[in-house]
Amino acid sequence: MVRALLYTLLGWVLLASVAGLGHSFDLTVMLPATSAVLLAHLAFTRELSLPLGLAVAITLGYLEDQHQGAPVGALSLAHGVTYLLTVWAGTRIAVEGAIVRALAAGVVALTIDLLTFGELVLLAERLGIDKSALVQALPQLRWHALATVLAAPAVWLLADLLLGLWDRARGRNTGARPRALATTRWYRT
Repeated sequence: MVRALLYTLLGWVLLASVAGLGHSFDLTVMLPATSAVLLAHLAFTRELSLPLGLAVAITLGYLEDQHQGAPVGALSLAHGVTYLLTVWAGTRIAVEGAIVRALAAGVVALTIDLLTFGELVLLAERLGIDKSALVQALPQLRWHALATVLAAPAVWLLADLLLGLWDRARGRNTGARPRALATTRWYRT
């Protein structure tokens, strides 16, 4: 339960700090989806049970909803479904090493964005959104995924360090945990 709170607090701090830095420096580039990296970390490291992980994913989505001013529930649903898909993918592929982890986080960010796009297209009339504006914005998703890929190694390392510090503070042995910058293996053995 405390690990779930750590994930949620880290996601909240990263969300606020990335947005704050972007606003402070008046950045016009696409900012990374740090919550997508945390979702990938959560799903592929299997730190939490499925229901608790899903609760963290939905909470991170809700924080994104509040931050971006999106319709409440749009990003929560996208985060929840993406988490379930990522957990399923985690049983099929191994995600180890900084490069593969970064690419996996980019795929997670792209999945969240595509699910959110689908939700907004379905609800466009009720929300008063022009569908053509949504379609014109669709090519920009690649830049969001790229920004996430570039930021993923640092966010993944930060999550590993925070959880490792918590484990050490609790007196748990962390020798079985893979290092944050371990070598890449494509398939589970």
